[in-house]
Amino acid sequence: MGLSSRALIWYFLVGAAIAIEDYCSLNVYNNNGNEMQFTKEATNEEFAIVGKFKELHCCAKGYRSIEWYKDGKIYPWELSLSRMVLFPESANQTIYTQIVTEDDAGNYTCVLRNDTVVHAHTINLKVFEKLPDDPKITYISQDKEIVLGESMRLFCEAFAGRIDLPDAHNEAVWRKQLVNGSLLEVPDRLQQEKITREDGQTFGTYLVFPAVHEQDYGTYTCVITKPGNTIQKRVSVTEKVKVVEYVDPNPPPIKEILFFSAALALLLTAAFILHRQFSLKFQIWLKDSFGPSEENDGNINDVLVVFAPKDAELALGVLIPNLESRFGYKCLYKEFSTDISNWSLELARDSESSRRIISVISPAAVNETWASSNLYQALKQLQTIGQSKLICVALKELPASKNETKNSVGETLSSLTRSMNLILWERSKDSKFWLNLRKHLPPKRRLDNVSTELVQQTGDNQSRLNSKPSECSLDSLMV
Repeated sequence: MGLSSRALIWYFLVGAAIAIEDYCSLNVYNNNGNEMQFTKEATNEEFAIVGKFKELHCCAKGYRSIEWYKDGKIYPWELSLSRMVLFPESANQTIYTQIVTEDDAGNYTCVLRNDTVVHAHTINLKVFEKLPDDPKITYISQDKEIVLGESMRLFCEAFAGRIDLPDAHNEAVWRKQLVNGSLLEVPDRLQQEKITREDGQTFGTYLVFPAVHEQDYGTYTCVITKPGNTIQKRVSVTEKVKVVEYVDPNPPPIKEILFFSAALALLLTAAFILHRQFSLKFQIWLKDSFGPSEENDGNINDVLVVFAPKDAELALGVLIPNLESRFGYKCLYKEFSTDISNWSLELARDSESSRRIISVISPAAVNETWASSNLYQALKQLQTIGQSKLICVALKELPASKNETKNSVGETLSSLTRSMNLILWERSKDSKFWLNLRKHLPPKRRLDNVSTELVQQTGDNQSRLNSKPSECSLDSLMV
């Protein structure tokens, strides 16, 4: 008799172990992918009777680890907190106890982890001293919104304890509910799969739709029956409109657009750099190569250089030697008088025989009064000589003022200089100055390549200007 009892206990333990091991491998979701996810419906509430067997499940895949918590305390637990233990054969997805106590009641949370994601699910376990009269719902599907033709399943499950009567049993069955409330059997093409666990204490039914038809939309009722008591739970199934993304038959060539955009950006950048570096040189080359020749226009001189006596070193030592020796222009020079109002008359005859007029504007030219009114008067005098031929070389930044005096037609010094060829002499930007100046000079078909000779011929003069500045030297004019 003793051997028979031990064999019966062993058979019960082995049978329970097999049921636990199979639970998370049966009725799993039909989904693909290896990402971490729950593999079947996870109950939110579980029920047990003191002294009976009980199991809790957290069926999942794609996880690196599963941790269990009871009321916030991590497994393993003291017996006074919970008698639940891990079932290692289920890869820690299940905890169980052969004999439930009231201390086992509480909130059990399983925490799934992989390298990047964490999922958690909590199950509330309620323990009764005796079997309740009515079934207790452990799971009922939420209302569904499903696309026509897709697969779906509904699930309901309840705890009602074990019934030992030969002609009585627990049952859960799905019915289709009509508008008037009456219940009909579901079509034969829909499958009802019944399940039980914990030796029949908990039972449920899956309603499987291989492909949803138009007539399948509506309300479904899970009828849960325990001898002497029946409850019903309803689930609504409605149609979900499938959003069809518009596929452009002629999609824009994104890669090509990006490639050409990048190429265009590089081209524009290169063009900008080339413009900054070579634009003036190219304009001068075009002018000298293809510009209309002015050599037979009757003028004797290419350039008339006018300047104040104090600026003679700059004009005679730098400007004219470069214009003649370096660029091949024939030059005439003349000094300004101190009477600004007489400039146009004094320069009239020489200007008529010259193709261009280079006027050196400095404080010395306007009687050391570097003011807007004096400069305006001087530039207007020069403008009357011939604006198209005039090139002004300023040795100092022109004064700027927000409240400039206007003449009778609203003209100011600023507006006047914008309409003239005005070039600022800057020793640190010597090459740019000569390019700007040459742009406004007459075309030269044949340029003598005498840059080296210029250095030799004017080296002494330049050295003298830099090493021994006089009162009227260029440095003093730049102050």
